[in-house]
Amino acid sequence: MKKIIRLSFSIFLLLALNSCGLKFIKPNNAEFTPLPLSTKKPSYEKEIHQFLETKTQFDAFIAIKNDSVVSKWGSINKSIMTHSARKSIMSILIGIAVEKGYMKLDQSLADLGIDDAKVKLTDIEKTCTIRDLLKSRSGVYIEASGETAEMKTARPQRGQHKPGEFYYYNNWGFNVLGTIFEKQTKMSIGQAMELWLAKPLGMKDFRANHVEYKAAEDSEHRQYIIFMTAEDMARIGMMMLNNGKWNGKNIVSKDFIEESIQPYSEVKEKENAPLDHYGYLWWLDTDTGNYWATGWGGQFMCVDRKNKLVTVSRNDTGRTLIQKGLFMWKGKQGFRDHHQMIHEMVLKGSW
Repeated sequence: MKKIIRLSFSIFLLLALNSCGLKFIKPNNAEFTPLPLSTKKPSYEKEIHQFLETKTQFDAFIAIKNDSVVSKWGSINKSIMTHSARKSIMSILIGIAVEKGYMKLDQSLADLGIDDAKVKLTDIEKTCTIRDLLKSRSGVYIEASGETAEMKTARPQRGQHKPGEFYYYNNWGFNVLGTIFEKQTKMSIGQAMELWLAKPLGMKDFRANHVEYKAAEDSEHRQYIIFMTAEDMARIGMMMLNNGKWNGKNIVSKDFIEESIQPYSEVKEKENAPLDHYGYLWWLDTDTGNYWATGWGGQFMCVDRKNKLVTVSRNDTGRTLIQKGLFMWKGKQGFRDHHQMIHEMVLKGSW
């Protein structure tokens, strides 16, 4: 009987640890530096927290204004899947890799020796460049890991558009950027993030193994999945707000950032409001000049250059299949309009 009890407890403990994710339970980075806290609190902070608690499904929120934390709420140091916000992070990594000489934006798939072992690319498809991929204008329409039903429905027919001609939010292109990045830099995405972002930005929690991969049935190019805390994501936004610099050190060039947030493609879907254009893997609100990283489930980062404000909302969608299933069953979705309302509430505060 005792053996059965011990075995049952061992199984329970193993499941619990797997559910938490052992790799997320580690000491802080040696380079960790706390973010400065504002001496002034927003006059609307109580209302902000009340709104977060009663009106939203978010698990964490943080706001940085004038390089200091002005508001924080919830589990800001919990590593949460970024979902499609990963793409904006990849844009930054590409910019750093270009500056370091690992690649050039006008290199084509043919130049880079990129194909797809499961569905061979045509010569025309291989003219697609890194720049086309960043704009989501690859002209390559193949099933990919991480596609939603909406993406599959909207996917054009193969050969319908040449590379560079047509915007389509395309996971094949996003995933192949990960393949190209790792091939050209000889580093994993996680290793590059730790070396190029986490350490210089003094992130608290990020590790190289916080990037996972999911293989696709119909493409050789894996989906890269990034886990990151709200606080560490806010550091990225703060660096972007400061034209690619952190504590006076250049992380990514100002010129690349400016190039990244140009409105290359109009986005007309109402569900994307207020976002109306797409840059280099960044969503743009051209009415305000703000740019966003966004992800399914409620992963939002808004960089507001005019008001020197970065706001980040996160929603934990789970790490294991069971947790993700429970998240979807409960319908615990975080919404962009809620994030925008909180962003505006921070701006209404007296400073």
